[in-house]
Amino acid sequence: MKVAEIERIMDNILARTEQMIREGKRESILNEQFFHHQFSSLATRHYVDQKVDPYKELIIIPDHPTKALYSWKEFNLNRPKTTQKNALDSGHPGKFDFVIRDDPRIHMEWKGPALYTTREVAQDLTKLLMLEGRKPVKIFAAIITSATEGDQRHIHELTTRFYQALEFAQVILEIDDIHRTNLHAYIATVPDSGAEKFIWGKV
Repeated sequence: MKVAEIERIMDNILARTEQMIREGKRESILNEQFFHHQFSSLATRHYVDQKVDPYKELIIIPDHPTKALYSWKEFNLNRPKTTQKNALDSGHPGKFDFVIRDDPRIHMEWKGPALYTTREVAQDLTKLLMLEGRKPVKIFAAIITSATEGDQRHIHELTTRFYQALEFAQVILEIDDIHRTNLHAYIATVPDSGAEKFIWGKV
């Protein structure tokens, strides 16, 4: 599965979410698993259309353990050096929401439907960027449905939190050039006025 195909799936999920909200079903989108199920279904359909059995080949793996170890209780946005020393390479493996075992290999983390925190995003980005090599495509996806009005302050807050989290992950992982990490982000909000993409593509 190529990045362009992931992007088409994300467009499909966003359109479905927008349609649900137009039909007055915003409150039915209860948790992040709503998006997980859609992604899994659409990714499975992609492989079936290619005459590949993703179950037999074990291509789409949810809750895939990370190679790296983390001690999240030591993860402190105000203390990057302490976080680097105490939170990384100790504790327990994390989990990616999805790993797609294909060429290229894809690691994926999801957030939504509620407004995410900077800490939550920083943890997800740390997992995506930590010790898993630069070869995999790394996807951070979030569809936020908690705001009914298309308020630019809401988008500004989501954008700020994402980039603050990214900066923190870069510092603790000592990443000089984020453009070389193959990180992609697909983040949108869905007020009553319609879906708004504000980070959509390679970071």
